[in-house]
Amino acid sequence: SLLGRLCAMTGASSYRGAWEKSVGESTSWIPGSSCDIITFFAILTFSVVLGDTFSALFKTFGMSVSREVALIGLTLTVLLPLCLMKNLSSLAPFSLAGIIGMLYTAAAMAIRYFDGSYASAESGLAMDVAESLR
Repeated sequence: SLLGRLCAMTGASSYRGAWEKSVGESTSWIPGSSCDIITFFAILTFSVVLGDTFSALFKTFGMSVSREVALIGLTLTVLLPLCLMKNLSSLAPFSLAGIIGMLYTAAAMAIRYFDGSYASAESGLAMDVAESLR
């Protein structure tokens, strides 16, 4: 909403245009580049998590799949088709499922916290962590 108010005040229709009118033309490349850099690192982080998670899931089922192969397969079979969708309304039920999953996870963590599972280094969960990390 701050960016919208700034665009309304300057009469600009973009972040770059608002920057040009309020700061100057010579540095108007900064907002766009910042957004690109942030997006790049967010995607990189997301890719690392997906690659590690799915390669571990495949190992659970006895399949030895590298992080790279898991990520490429997931990208081509799931992420690319989702990115090419023109209308995202069909994803609405999955958004609700994601919210329910997050609430379930938060509840499970709260239960584990309040029952003392995370309380000491000798607890069951802490014993699963490497000795050097405790």
